[in-house]
Amino acid sequence: MHSTHQITDPEWDNVFREDIYAEERLEVALGRIPIFGLLSPRELRLVGSIVHIRTFKRGEIILHRGVEQSGLYLIRSGSMHIVRRNSEGEDVVVGTLYPFDLLGEFALLDSTPRSSSVVAAETSQLIGFFKPDLMDILVTKPALGCKILLRLAEEMNRTLRQDYGRLREAGFPFPEEERPGAEIDPTAA
Repeated sequence: MHSTHQITDPEWDNVFREDIYAEERLEVALGRIPIFGLLSPRELRLVGSIVHIRTFKRGEIILHRGVEQSGLYLIRSGSMHIVRRNSEGEDVVVGTLYPFDLLGEFALLDSTPRSSSVVAAETSQLIGFFKPDLMDILVTKPALGCKILLRLAEEMNRTLRQDYGRLREAGFPFPEEERPGAEIDPTAA
């Protein structure tokens, strides 16, 4: 009598399970990225097969200030320091990013050079999704590419609104606010 149960060498059983578990975890991590929020599990698996995963050691530079952008990164584990050079020429940490924070989402559409450097604050793993990956998806799977672009536009709008609000709170003037009676609500849709 034949059994449909597959026999696996016990020394390798946990290796295969870890690979499956790692794949599932990658899909879950990708599902946390707002631009992939409209994707089905099958589409997330497809994206998972083309993203780039890299581990950075503490102090390693992930993004160099002044270098043209190429894609976005999701922090899967660890943390990153955002570093800017002050007027005295010293590098200063101006912010810290943690797991599931995004950096560089604008780079999927705009190749403007980076305004800050990003340095690993500790050993960290990032998931990268780059402009050529998006362009390939748009050509080979246009419906999937449109879902990503729609969510990308929504995410960029949200980010710009947050930044605009922070600048207003910090007291930066905006031309439209200098005219009498002109008031802009950054939370208005």
